[in-house]
Amino acid sequence: MHAREHWGTSRSSFLVMTRALLGVTMVLAAATAHADSKPAAPTLVALAPPATGDDARKAVAIGPGGEVYEPDGRGAWVRKQRISTGDQISLAGRAGGAVVAFGEGVIYRLAPNGWSAIRLHQKERAVMSSGVRAVAAVGRQLFVLDRSAGGEPMKLAVAPSTVLAIGAGSGQGANANGVLIQTDRGLFRVDGARVVAVKNPPRRVDRIVSDRWVLADDGAIDLKTGRKTGWPPGVVVVVAAATADDRLALVAKQRGKLELVMVKQDKLEREAVEVTAAGSAAGSAIASTPVGVAVDKSGRAVIALDDGTLLVRGEKPAWTATHVTEDLPGPKPGSPPAVSP
Repeated sequence: MHAREHWGTSRSSFLVMTRALLGVTMVLAAATAHADSKPAAPTLVALAPPATGDDARKAVAIGPGGEVYEPDGRGAWVRKQRISTGDQISLAGRAGGAVVAFGEGVIYRLAPNGWSAIRLHQKERAVMSSGVRAVAAVGRQLFVLDRSAGGEPMKLAVAPSTVLAIGAGSGQGANANGVLIQTDRGLFRVDGARVVAVKNPPRRVDRIVSDRWVLADDGAIDLKTGRKTGWPPGVVVVVAAATADDRLALVAKQRGKLELVMVKQDKLEREAVEVTAAGSAAGSAIASTPVGVAVDKSGRAVIALDDGTLLVRGEKPAWTATHVTEDLPGPKPGSPPAVSP
């Protein structure tokens, strides 16, 4: 009996030691694989416009996890902080000069020390407009993000039904505070605390860009004049933004080539986005997808692509291309994060 007990104890100890060694080996293997793997190339999902009236080249590029790439003033966009959001970002805007981002029903505001979530409701998901004056909604309640009351975003108005999409004014001139909303009952304008149905609304609206501009599948509609500007056949609009001087900026694709399209009233101006870079010819097809555009009054423009490329037009009409980069601080001292076996 004693011998069998001794053998059972030894066998049990051997199994414990074997499992421990296996666990250590798996942890070391995972850590080695993690250390040897190359970091993924930066990608972009949104472009936060510059503050009202600023140079378009001051737009801030945003990655899918809330990575922030800011212009350095010398033609580059650099990520210098290890900050991120808890949700996948899908669009960005401005609120009182601050960059705000939206993803998976949550709104974030960018501060010098990172992102902070703006909680408009404990459980319900929000919707948000992009542009230089972001406005949000939860259910029927509308909020302005550039003003606060009691430390929270100020309530603006109550819609007749759940808000599905929002477009806001450019922050300047007569339309500075304009808000347009879309619900299952149609389009409504927000005038102070009053919500009024849009007269003679378009039959179909695919996208709200601002309080003035909406897109249909075959053209842009100016709600101020009621006029529609159609696209030529084969043109597909990918991203759109309203400018500070009330124009509509669009990035369109035709046969794989990009165009910057500007619409003012019912006048449409098209410009091929031609970039000369090593190994590619001017006007060659671009496989990447535009995710944001910013254009200022002087005609300077920035187009963000999902592969991390920024197409930039400065004082001169020529376009140049740059890619976002990272200049992050080194890891903090101490033990590395634990790796599960």
